[in-house]
Amino acid sequence: MNATHETRATDLDARAVLAALADRWDAADGHGYGELFTPDATYVQFNGVLLNGRREIAEMHDLMFRTMLYGTRLVTGEIESVRRLGEDHAVVVSTGAALYPWQKEATPKRLSRQTLLLERRDGRWLVAGFQNARIKPFPTSGPLFEVASRAVRLRVDRARRAA
Repeated sequence: MNATHETRATDLDARAVLAALADRWDAADGHGYGELFTPDATYVQFNGVLLNGRREIAEMHDLMFRTMLYGTRLVTGEIESVRRLGEDHAVVVSTGAALYPWQKEATPKRLSRQTLLLERRDGRWLVAGFQNARIKPFPTSGPLFEVASRAVRLRVDRARRAA
């Protein structure tokens, strides 16, 4: 773990929070998964859908565990950073993936990066904010990059001339 700020395991154990999320996910327990979030949490799914509040998060995951995410397990990868924002808040950035039973490991195509805003309430760390995004690096070199860059410039220049 490349921690931005050091934390004591007894104070904030980010891996334990992620493990609890994975345990509820693996059990297909949408309502139990939701209980790991604050009542007013925000959750942005990998496809950009926004869920508001524990109840909506729980209901959506309950539906998904019975349908499109049926049989999946949640694997957590590296915790990339943990940054404390005072005594009762922290930002955690990690990687992970939801895998189907036939998938043995998280391939680059399946890998996502999550940003979690954790909040301590009544001595318990809960997720107050969650953003999930697939990791799809944008190319910054090579022939495809050059062609795409030229195409963008041509279209922008054409739009500017037309304006």
